Amino acid sequence: MKKTPISAALVMTFALTLCASCTRSASADEPRLVAGSAAAAVVALPPPSEAAKAFQRSYDAEATGKNDAALAALDTLPAGQREGYVAELRRGWLLYRAGRHAESVTSYNKAIAASPAATEAKVGKLAPLLALRRWADAEATARDVLRKDPGNYTATLRLAFALWNQAKLAESEATYRALVQAYPADVDARAGLGWALVKLNRTRDAAQVFGEILEIAPQNALAQDGLRATMAKR
Repeated sequence: MKKTPISAALVMTFALTLCASCTRSASADEPRLVAGSAAAAVVALPPPSEAAKAFQRSYDAEATGKNDAALAALDTLPAGQREGYVAELRRGWLLYRAGRHAESVTSYNKAIAASPAATEAKVGKLAPLLALRRWADAEATARDVLRKDPGNYTATLRLAFALWNQAKLAESEATYRALVQAYPADVDARAGLGWALVKLNRTRDAAQVFGEILEIAPQNALAQDGLRATMAKR
């Protein structure tokens, strides 16, 4: 249906009505309105702590691509927080981004030690473990996460990849397939399933999976390479 444009006259009438309302309220009620306004209710916040400033410097540096500066900012935290859970969690992430994977694992382990019941540091640790090709450690860590958080997407995806790299192909396929059922539009999970099927020599099933991916993500490199692999096996 074609929308009827609002006329300039109607807009002007509306504006004048608002102005008239403002004029009427700006008399005896004015002191009460000012006292009760949002501006009058604003209370000045206390200045940020030294820890808050250090964290903010780290976030700002990361946002501009200065990973080393983001790490250095964490070293300026007060002694009591420099090796706390949040600092080590963030340090683990930044070290991973810098390609310092072994150091990243160490920082994530310190975060895990500081808060053993938390799962986020264990999920974070999976990325550097996989980068180091520590497949068995990644599998164990992912399983630990999933015991506490059975529906964790990242842990499930990385578990399936760790299994694939250990040639535990049937289990890898089942894990990827469960993930696809839960997230049907997720191309990473679908690509993993396709590659598990390739390794299991189920090329027809794999080709179907890769074809489905390319219908919704035509430039997906994993699906393109997977489809070529199935074609080469025929």
